[in-house]
Amino acid sequence: MKNISKFLIIILLFLMLSTSCTSLLITYVRFDNRSASKTVKAIWDGVSMGDLAPGEKTEYREINPGTHTLQWKNALNNKVLTTLAWPNIVQGSQSTFPYVDP
Repeated sequence: MKNISKFLIIILLFLMLSTSCTSLLITYVRFDNRSASKTVKAIWDGVSMGDLAPGEKTEYREINPGTHTLQWKNALNNKVLTTLAWPNIVQGSQSTFPYVDP
């Protein structure tokens, strides 16, 4: 009986550690348009994340940690609205990047 109890405790600890540790490894970002009037798009690592109407946010997207590039453009004419940024994303984090009118 003692051996079965130890075995069950070990399995329980393993399950608890494996599920919580994997959630710490996943990294997420999302984009938030805080402009009152512009429809914008986030360009993340050279790829458009889609058009965002004023007040709209994307869902969180899973990414790799590390340094990335981010630039905001006007969705109507593709004009650059911000200078290029290089956010460094930490493993296991959730980050929101807002666009705010200057």
